[in-house]
Amino acid sequence: MGLVPWLLAAVLFIGGCATHSDRFGPVEEALLAGEPEQALEAVDGALGGREADTILYHLERGMLRRMTGDYRGSNADLERAKGLMEELGVTSVSETLGSLTMAEGVTSYVGAPHEQVLLHLVKAFNYLDLGQRDAARVEALQVDLRLQVLAAEAEGSVYDADPFARYLSGILFEALGERSDALIAYRKAYRAYRRQEAAIGVHPPPSLKAALLRLTDALGLDDEHAGYRRTFGDIDWRTMAEQARRAHVILVTGEGLAPVKVENALNVQDAQGKLHRIALPAYRSRPWRLESAALAAGEEQAPAAVVADVDAIARTVLEERMGAITARALARSVAKNAAVDEAAEAHPLAGLAVNIAGFASERADLRSWRTLPARYRLAWLDLPPGRYDLTATFGGREGRTVENIRLRAGEYYFLIDHWIAPGTGSVGGMQHGDKAEKPAEPGSR
Repeated sequence: MGLVPWLLAAVLFIGGCATHSDRFGPVEEALLAGEPEQALEAVDGALGGREADTILYHLERGMLRRMTGDYRGSNADLERAKGLMEELGVTSVSETLGSLTMAEGVTSYVGAPHEQVLLHLVKAFNYLDLGQRDAARVEALQVDLRLQVLAAEAEGSVYDADPFARYLSGILFEALGERSDALIAYRKAYRAYRRQEAAIGVHPPPSLKAALLRLTDALGLDDEHAGYRRTFGDIDWRTMAEQARRAHVILVTGEGLAPVKVENALNVQDAQGKLHRIALPAYRSRPWRLESAALAAGEEQAPAAVVADVDAIARTVLEERMGAITARALARSVAKNAAVDEAAEAHPLAGLAVNIAGFASERADLRSWRTLPARYRLAWLDLPPGRYDLTATFGGREGRTVENIRLRAGEYYFLIDHWIAPGTGSVGGMQHGDKAEKPAEPGSR
């Protein structure tokens, strides 16, 4: 890249180099004030019109529209993000050169692996809230395809599968009466949880273990069933016949907000007076964590176990990529140093200008899908048929309540929620009353 074009590009980049966190601040301020509608308006100013951030723009809008109860609009944005991810899956030569000569943030954001998987889960949540379980099933199948690609691409990575995505897929298949597919998904979920336990810190939830016992018993897989009995020890579970006589309420709740990327920079001035800068991203966790969450129906209650730690997954994925990110940063430093020397040969002031421009343009890429939860929890409550008030509680305090729901034998009812921070309440679609789309009747679920 010649000197003059490089200098012009650097100047243009510096002119618009407010950090992603700076731009996104108003969005999060609105969310923490319990105003997802205002956050949705603010995201246009934060990301709208920025070509490199188009995918991220639709991811954030998709989550925010879900928070306002606009499930169809949410899925429209998420589908747009998915299409662009597929188009940009193979990074172009020009995009690669941009990250090598300028900075990481000039390339199009395509989403971290876990974000690409969670896109499908959020779409499935929207379909469940719309009462469209068959469409949610399609998203489960899409998850399977995405995870197959991920496993091939992420050889040696801790995050080569997503146990929560597999577990939710199994629940959807079982709710639709597809027992064999449900068992396959449950098996994959259990294996993934065990494989990631040490690194991510999330264990197979009791409800998954009960599902494995139930289905291996129902399908006559005696040896496998006996193996799970030995491994799981004394755990409560019901046979399929017993399950058919009860209704099943599944609470899936997000908790907090995903971690924020911050910049760690090393600034050095060498003996010749030239400035050098290496800037790398790191994650900072949000301060809000729940000690507990639960689903209650009258006197019945089920704890909500942590089933996905998005915070830990994001950190792990970034750590695994840090070698490549650091290598690109060092390559840029060498290239910029050569440009400084070339400019200084023409005139010392030109060398100084190029040095300052290169120093200022070296910024870490701080982009991520920030409206995702930090963690997901899941509670599974089996109830005798009847009418109930369902309540999700967060840290012992009442959250979202759905009143006078009639539950029938064999029915699966899904309650999807997102607790963000103390004082904000939850942001499930039904939280917003007449601003939200009317939820589907329980019988359609």
